[in-house]
Amino acid sequence: GMRRSVVVVAVAMAVLVAACSDGGSSGDGASGDGAGADGPIAASSVLRQAPAAGACDDTDPAACLLPWPNDRFVRADGDAATGRRLDLPSDGMPANAEGTRIDPAEWDRNDGFSPASQLITVVEDLDPEASGLPPVTDIAGGDGNLALIEVQDGVALSTPVWAELDANAPDPSTAPLLIVPAQALREGRTYVVGLRNLVRADGSEVVPSPGFQAQLDDPDERTRAMLDVLLGQGWDPDEVDVAWSFTVGSADDLSGRLRHMWAETADEVGEGASAFTVDEVSVEGSARIVRGTFEMPKYLTGDGGPGAVLANGDDPDGLPVADGTMDAPYLCLVPDDTGGAEAPTVLYGHGLLGSRQEVMGLGSLGTTVGLAFCALDFIGMSTEDVPVIVDAFGDLTAFRTVPDRLQQGHLGFLLLGRLVASDAGFATDPAFQGPDGQPLLSGSVAYLGASQGGILGGAPSAMDGDWDRVILAVGGMGYNTLLRRSIDFDEFLPALEAAYPDPLDQAMLPDLLEQLWQRGENAAYAQQLGDRTVFLLEAFGDHQVANVATERLARTLRVGVRQPALAEGRSNDVAPFWGLEPLELPSEHGGLVVWDFGTPAPPVENVPNRAGDDPHGKLADVPEALTMVLSFVLDGVLPEVCDGEPCSSAG
Repeated sequence: GMRRSVVVVAVAMAVLVAACSDGGSSGDGASGDGAGADGPIAASSVLRQAPAAGACDDTDPAACLLPWPNDRFVRADGDAATGRRLDLPSDGMPANAEGTRIDPAEWDRNDGFSPASQLITVVEDLDPEASGLPPVTDIAGGDGNLALIEVQDGVALSTPVWAELDANAPDPSTAPLLIVPAQALREGRTYVVGLRNLVRADGSEVVPSPGFQAQLDDPDERTRAMLDVLLGQGWDPDEVDVAWSFTVGSADDLSGRLRHMWAETADEVGEGASAFTVDEVSVEGSARIVRGTFEMPKYLTGDGGPGAVLANGDDPDGLPVADGTMDAPYLCLVPDDTGGAEAPTVLYGHGLLGSRQEVMGLGSLGTTVGLAFCALDFIGMSTEDVPVIVDAFGDLTAFRTVPDRLQQGHLGFLLLGRLVASDAGFATDPAFQGPDGQPLLSGSVAYLGASQGGILGGAPSAMDGDWDRVILAVGGMGYNTLLRRSIDFDEFLPALEAAYPDPLDQAMLPDLLEQLWQRGENAAYAQQLGDRTVFLLEAFGDHQVANVATERLARTLRVGVRQPALAEGRSNDVAPFWGLEPLELPSEHGGLVVWDFGTPAPPVENVPNRAGDDPHGKLADVPEALTMVLSFVLDGVLPEVCDGEPCSSAG
């Protein structure tokens, strides 16, 4: 019994994980272990063959692209790190009200699905509680009827998830089931999803769809391999109601464009810095305000403005080519009198669709305690992009401009860091010098992003830039999980619903967009932050950036959470901050610190918190939180500022 199932599972994994082969003509891996025609190598070539052109997956009849994400929508590509690329069926893509379907071409460059993906399938009349599925309030709970298994190198690893019916569906009986991994899925890994012993709202048992039943009755190698993995979890094939498999994009693919842009640019800049101008210097209180521009290589089409995309034409990996330069306007606040001590500099990432101008508030505070602040617009998601984004909601084929411009913006942040850190940068200009020419900036750099800046900031921070201290305040990862849980989406929802009236499309679109959006936000970079020290701040009950998105990021980064995080009974969770180790302060390791402003706990559905006062912007007014930020920037230490009690500023 046991030994055989171990062998079976090892073979199944080889089948699921093996690289694609294009029918064996390349000879890749076809020698070496002499497996016969029915061994894992032969099976892998079957498993990774592209489905018939434009084929839908018929195991979930609700929509072509369901269940999602899904390795039935890939084609073999020996040049991709995962051995495959997406191959989304064009006639299965969501259509707008005019009948125009999203063009999958940009999606099809990806060599796997996003590590932040939500898993989506429709099981009619499902009762998740009676089916024993783990809710968001109890990730470790449930009856073991939902499995997400990472298969790699003969080892099967269970991945924590929660499951919820989409509370935004107009008809609960056909609401999609959203399965949300509690942390980022691992780069380049293949996963098997299984659901068993499901129960409907009327108490009857769910039966497999006709398409899935046909697979169970006459399994191809792919289906057999999936079932074998579930068998290794102690599942009986007769219990399985739904199962599928998918592969996550490789590290190279997720961050490759930005890495390429920064490697070329850093090579060109060397020990120096970009050409820059100082256009305006004024003094307000203790702050010297410096405005100007610097030059960056332009990797975007046209003039690089709103609507531009990366100039990566036909490159299969999407690596863009630089063409001339473009100007990046910056804004710095420098202590006007550093009393001879040079100021460390914080690079500031602004909030939702905002601008560099937002640094003025925090920056003027910073200068009073000897910090300098410099800011840029996060192009792609800045005020000037709003008209283009609203337009793109009408036909989402155009959405790629958002992540594409974001990556150019991240390059700007890296160059801004270099201007601060290099002796050949800002230090050469009188605007950044004291009266006798001594530098006002010390050259040390940290990053602080708030809200949107806390969702995007992991991207430039994961590159080999000039900072390793990263503060992500009221941030998180995965816009797909955030959108429906944020009040900020309220103003965009009508445009999206008018353009894409099908409710099932509306449930899938955030996840479809995330496959591109991730290239601009933490989702694609969180696993690549390496030895950076990251300080996360959460406002409990946040109306704009849902706590679940912050906690998904914290688990991905494997940081600890300061305890006690909340007063007893404040959270709806069975085990609040499940999966996060307690963090002892003071700490040099970074971590998650939760602040309680008395806002009611977030709802347990995928809807925004609308109760009480929104605490989202309140941390900037909490002296203790600013003390932590200051200590972290200056010394890399998170101090204890709440006397061993939950950190709260209620009222």
